[in-house]
Amino acid sequence: MEKEFEYEGYTGTVNYDKKCDYYTGEVVIDGKIYTYEGDTIEELREDFEDIIDSMIAFEEMDDDDN
Repeated sequence: MEKEFEYEGYTGTVNYDKKCDYYTGEVVIDGKIYTYEGDTIEELREDFEDIIDSMIAFEEMDDDDN
């Protein structure tokens, strides 16, 4: 099993809770901690990438406003 994810230059953790049969993770972006979760490792990766994509889109919108 993967211990971390990498996407678009960001690295996030991969944690598995055997008791709950559930995955969680965290990524730090600009000093803020964002969490993601999933029932499967695939769902966890998708949630992780969605967070990164959202942050990139938000930064691009912010740049367009300036």
